[in-house]
Formats: sequence, structure tokens, C-alpha cells
Amino acid sequence: MKSRVVAAVFVPAVFVLGTSVAGCGGSGAGANCDDFAAQDDAARGETVLALLEPHGISSRDLESYRVVFGKVNEYCGLRSGTARESGEATQNNSEPIAAAVDWDGLTH
Repeated sequence: MKSRVVAAVFVPAVFVLGTSVAGCGGSGAGANCDDFAAQDDAARGETVLALLEPHGISSRDLESYRVVFGKVNEYCGLRSGTARESGEATQNNSEPIAAAVDWDGLTH
């Protein structure tokens, strides 16, 4: 009986958590510049990593990670210190961050 009670609470909680995380603007390809700018540095890093995999780029490819991170920062107007730390994109606010990169021409 106790396992049924735990399952009755646990399963809905996981579903709610999963749908709220899946709908989060920080999920790689779905994130726009405003979403990206509002994230802290660690979350921005995770967002960039999430962009790499669908394009066949390993998360261990640090050079590609660095290039993509730089392109996204530039695209969103987060290149310099104050703008980067403000939490606000200065350009391309509602545009998806995946548009920052020419994925077919990505070379490092």
C-alpha cells in the first residue's frame, strides 16, 4: 500500500517537473536571446551544449563549444562586460539563439 501512495505522489510530480523544464526557454534550440541573457553563466553553458548535439557536434568538442558560445553572445549583443552581465539582450531579443550560427559552415 505504501508503494502505491509513493507512486501516486512521485509520478505526477515528475510529470509536472518535466513539463515545466521542457517548456523552459533555456532549452537550447528553443531559447531566444532574451531567455539566454537572463540565464547565469552556468545555465548559458548548458544551453550552448544543448545546441551542439542536434548538429552532430560532441559536447566534448571544446573548440566548437567556444565558437558557438561566442557567436551566440555576439548575436544577442552580450559581447562586452556590462551588456553580458546585465541579463538583457541588446539585439535579436526574440530571435532563437540557434540562428546565431551557420551550422553548415561551422569550422573552428
